[in-house]
Amino acid sequence: MDKLIELGELLDWYGMLLTEKQRELMSQYANENCSLSEIAEREGISRQGVRDTLKRAEDQLRAYEKALKLVEKFDRQEKLMAAMRMLVKESHVTDREKELLQQGLDTVESVWEE
Repeated sequence: MDKLIELGELLDWYGMLLTEKQRELMSQYANENCSLSEIAEREGISRQGVRDTLKRAEDQLRAYEKALKLVEKFDRQEKLMAAMRMLVKESHVTDREKELLQQGLDTVESVWEE
């Protein structure tokens, strides 16, 4: 996976655990694809300061994922849900049974949306 996409995903999941400054700089880097120099100019700090802040933030995001594995679990669930939806669609059960199975899948999927 592309590093910026991965960092953006980690930021989505764990960003609120970073400091406001780390979150802002990481967002510019991962989501807006800004260079270190661009971020430094925007923020009025040195390029090295940006690099150090991003490195600390990245290390923290990766540590959170290593400990909690929320992104990994979510990705696994998404794959399982897709496979289960395909099974429901292709199964030879009544329309009512398919509807009930679909409702169950929707309920499981909604857990992550809360």
